[in-house]
Amino acid sequence: MRAAHAHERSGFTLVELAVATALFLLLMSSAIVAARGGMLAFRSSQDLSDLETRARRALDRAVFELIACGASELDPNPTGDFGTASLEFRQVEGLVGTTPVWGEARSLAFEYAPEETNDGTDEDGNGLVDDGLLVLTRDVGGDEQRLVLCRGVREFLEGEVGDGDDDNANGLTDEAGFNVQRVDDVLFVRLSLEESVPTGSVVRTLETSVRLRN
Repeated sequence: MRAAHAHERSGFTLVELAVATALFLLLMSSAIVAARGGMLAFRSSQDLSDLETRARRALDRAVFELIACGASELDPNPTGDFGTASLEFRQVEGLVGTTPVWGEARSLAFEYAPEETNDGTDEDGNGLVDDGLLVLTRDVGGDEQRLVLCRGVREFLEGEVGDGDDDNANGLTDEAGFNVQRVDDVLFVRLSLEESVPTGSVVRTLETSVRLRN
């Protein structure tokens, strides 16, 4: 009888099995949640890195266009607290004696995406509201050639809203996601890109400067 009783107690009861199964499922669930959180964090970091690369390439291209433009060849002259989201300019192509020879008119400008309008909604369904493009146009007013330098440009620079205030404390008021501002003989060029991702959205803002030619 003692041997039989010992044999009966050598296994698990139903209650013990249920508790063990519950603990196992709890541990597995925690591991899955932790792994998923790690994957989302990695994905978010990668998305931000990719967005920064896109912003850097677009900003570098804009600077390449502006680096040879003349201080007297800017329309509008983007001084003051607003700057401009659309700048027309001319590059110097040579000299006649000491007189610069200016090339064709070019422009860098924020434009709303093809299916977007300034209405506060996401009309094209990409998860962004009133987003736009940074567009380079060569030979403005002539045989125009347009080149989209990047997409996903925010309507307003990161931290800014259209309320008449300097919300992001950078010295500008209601500036667009692409903005050029002149201070003395230096152009400050700013760009904010945004992308909708599974975790919400990521934003990257870059700024650089260009010294104007006389």
